[in-house]
Amino acid sequence: MKKHYGEYLAWLAVLLLVFTGAWQLIGGFYQRQVLSQQQDYLEKKGELLIRMAQTAANQEDLFQLSEDYVTSSGERVTLIDAKGNIIHDTFDPQLQGTRSDRPEVKTVLQGGKLGISLRKSDTLEQELLYVALPITSEGKLDRILRIAEPTAGFMAQAGTVRRSIFVVYSVLCLLITLLILYFLRQKNRPIEKILPVLKKMAAQPEKTELIMQTSPQWQELYQTINKLSEQLTETYQAYTATENQLHTLLNELMIGVFILDEHKQLIMMNPTMKEQLGLYGNLSLPSEFAAIIKDPALIQLIYRVSPQQPVLQEELKLELPEEKVLDINLRLFNEQQQLMGISYDLTRVRQLEKMQKDFVGNVSHELKTPVTSLIGFTETLLEGAMADPETTREFLKIMQKDARRLEQLIKEIIQLSKTDRHPQYEQQPLQLAPLFRQLRESYQHLLTEKQVQLILQGTAPENWYTSRELFYPIVKNLVENAIQYSPANSEVLLSWEETADGALKLSVQDQGIGIEKEDQARIFERFYRVDKARARHSGGTGLGLAIVKDYTESLGGRIELDSHPGVGSRFTVTLPRRTVY
Repeated sequence: MKKHYGEYLAWLAVLLLVFTGAWQLIGGFYQRQVLSQQQDYLEKKGELLIRMAQTAANQEDLFQLSEDYVTSSGERVTLIDAKGNIIHDTFDPQLQGTRSDRPEVKTVLQGGKLGISLRKSDTLEQELLYVALPITSEGKLDRILRIAEPTAGFMAQAGTVRRSIFVVYSVLCLLITLLILYFLRQKNRPIEKILPVLKKMAAQPEKTELIMQTSPQWQELYQTINKLSEQLTETYQAYTATENQLHTLLNELMIGVFILDEHKQLIMMNPTMKEQLGLYGNLSLPSEFAAIIKDPALIQLIYRVSPQQPVLQEELKLELPEEKVLDINLRLFNEQQQLMGISYDLTRVRQLEKMQKDFVGNVSHELKTPVTSLIGFTETLLEGAMADPETTREFLKIMQKDARRLEQLIKEIIQLSKTDRHPQYEQQPLQLAPLFRQLRESYQHLLTEKQVQLILQGTAPENWYTSRELFYPIVKNLVENAIQYSPANSEVLLSWEETADGALKLSVQDQGIGIEKEDQARIFERFYRVDKARARHSGGTGLGLAIVKDYTESLGGRIELDSHPGVGSRFTVTLPRRTVY
């Protein structure tokens, strides 16, 4: 009904515009006709005065004739010479000056037979209709006769007639409007009955909606709608039963499934497939598959399927919000050449395989040196070196250092294994300045030993909502790395600030050895060291920056490195606000 009211209002608006525009045309035409008749009237009077002036004995007789004319008619007469200067004016006999710039006078001066102008008079301060006529002598312009009449006089008389025309026009327009609204009402009557039923049929197809009203004119239409509603309910119930069975099966599958029609439109995708592709929320289907599936490798694989190659199987590494490895099987089926895709998520399998290889390769390599050292020194002691207390003490110190390095290595491997399992971490507000001061105190002995000063710089934000189990190791490893690689009598700067978009920007800058450009791409790899001999000598395990990178990504942030050899390095960690796990 609101739509019909809107239609009525639209028609009324259109009619109002049409009627208003038409009246403007009619009124304007009427006004122009009145002005045209008055122009003809003044022109004829002017011609009469010119003929009378030609019979006058002298110029004074002409002036008197003009004064007599004005007295009897109430109009203004001005005599102007051939150069546009005023000779005589009936309104002000003393008036002088030129009128050559007036439109009507200019027309006559330029050779026109009649000059007409409608404007406000500067002398009388009211709108006048001016008509100028040439007075010739021996074929040349001698003088100009200009007659002016206030429009208020004849327009007032014409206004009465104009109002009468407007009343008749308005009545006619009203009748036409009522007639149009009546026909609109007759046209919309069956729609007003059928539209609510059709809406209910579309919203609740499981229910049968019937039109109970009868009308001789629309009875067949109403009966057709009732029959259509019954058939729709039966079809919907059968379809729903089949669809529910299919959806239950697809939703329970642990493999991803999607279907494309013959036009490459995505018409179905089960929840497992959406999860594998990193899609969340409801999808607007059908839709162009490339608008939903964003990975270029999968898109290319789909385009490779053809009647000549109806089956394809390939393992793809997708760069989604998180990296995934999927085993994709594509197959064309039925005569419509629809395409069905089945996906197995092998991400965890490949991660476990990689973790196993990394662990076996890296850990065995890292454990080899300290274990070899421990075995060697132990065998040396057992072979008789214990007899020398000084040598025994020195060997035990070295063995203790290697044992602690093994202990640190095992702890950091355990820390990395936590990020690989993706545990749930509790978030809490952390006071940043006290936390950083506590960290500086814990490294005070190392700072004193290496003669390095740790400077804290930052005021905002005072609190940050995050996981302490992830955040603290990030700062700890960055600060520890900076201290280890800083020369004596240097500074390490730990600064923090809140960015314009509400993120936390944390920087640790040292004045150490720096990192070569070719090493910067690999510095975050596990067990990778720029200077292996120096790293081992300082007690490093090669896992600190790997922990920083993994923990930063677990918090949804990113880490950046700016380093130059011999100048120092600056590690910048940016964490978004309120990361949720």
